[in-house]
Order: sequence, then structure tokens, then C-alpha cells
Amino acid sequence: MLRDLCSDTGPEVLREMIDSWETEARRYLATAREALSAAEHQKLKTTAHSLKGSCGNMGIVRLAELSRLLEGVVAVPAEAAALLSEMEEELLRASEQLAKISV
Repeated sequence: MLRDLCSDTGPEVLREMIDSWETEARRYLATAREALSAAEHQKLKTTAHSLKGSCGNMGIVRLAELSRLLEGVVAVPAEAAALLSEMEEELLRASEQLAKISV
């Protein structure tokens, strides 16, 4: 889908989109970790929601779903921490997959 979207504009636009998403996703995950450590439940929920939307827009379905789940467990630190770890792993997998389509 992303490749088709950028077919008229060239591969550099696709690479920019992917790079921008990856930077944003990493920032969201770092912010989520900070919010969890500080027990800032609303900030964690807002960050999870933003990441969910970002991932959904890029077609990163599994990470979007994990973000949705995180929204529901922000007040349960152990569950939130476990989900964040899984999300960080999923970001790595998604980044690897995105790197394959952008060449």
C-alpha cells in the first residue's frame, strides 16, 4: 500500500515517510516509558492513543493493536510495562519489514 501511494512521487518520499514514522514511534515509546515510570496515567494513555493512530495510518497493525491494549491497562503498571516491552520488540520487527519494502 505504501509503495503504491508513493509510486508517483518516487522512493525518496516513501523513505521520508518511513523515517518520520520510525522517529515518531520511538519518541512515543520513550514518552510512554517515562509516563509509566512517573505513574502519569493520563499521559501514558494519550501517548498510547497517539501511537495507535500513527501506526494505523502506516498500516502497522500489530503495533497499533498493542497500543490499543496499552490504553486499557495504564493503571496496571506490570501489564503496561509488559506491553511496552512487547511494543518495543514489535517496533523493531516493523522497522525491519519497512526497510525491505523501501529498497
